[in-house]
Amino acid sequence: MNPLPSDFFTRFGLYAERGFLSREACARLRDEMRRAAGAAATVADDQGETVDETSRRTKHAQVSATAAGQINADLLEALPRLERHFGRALAGVQAPQFLLYREGDFFRPHHDDSEESEAPDFVRQRSVSAVVFLNSDDAGEPSGYSGGSLTFYGLMDDNVSGESVGLPLASETGLLIAFPAHLVHSVSPVTAGERYTVVSWFSERSGPPMPKRSQTT
Repeated sequence: MNPLPSDFFTRFGLYAERGFLSREACARLRDEMRRAAGAAATVADDQGETVDETSRRTKHAQVSATAAGQINADLLEALPRLERHFGRALAGVQAPQFLLYREGDFFRPHHDDSEESEAPDFVRQRSVSAVVFLNSDDAGEPSGYSGGSLTFYGLMDDNVSGESVGLPLASETGLLIAFPAHLVHSVSPVTAGERYTVVSWFSERSGPPMPKRSQTT
């Protein structure tokens, strides 16, 4: 299936914001991530975080405190919009991760939260997941890539496992996509170029739910 535009996913309650980051800001972050030291990204399990390249293969770039702080501030500025959209009172945002997917890198179907008592606190606290694309899946663009589609499962059927219908998102430079942390999703293997994203998670605070807005930005 060809990747679908972000507007398609808003029909299913996801949040999409084009131009969340400017193209100039995205280019600066890509350059910094490309030069930065990094390590293999981990997956969360009952023991904490481990490297498992059968499930996930990507580089976690260690950007400067200045760059990380600016993205953190940008995400916090979006918090009220996400609260209104999802009807959830959000407490804050976890430290953003800067992820570089090279050719062959992927992330198998998974969800970002957990209700298991043995799961790490930071995983159990996740309520809303956020992904910011720093380049697009248009291989015709100088900074573009192929493959690497963020794919969502369970939107059009009742099966929420990775075996249900997968709907791939067409990425756009500067696009923010946010979704409930329990929603199963994956990243298909990158087939050419390099895929740059920032990911983070908003936690939920106790209190009455906020009124949900009927349409997204």
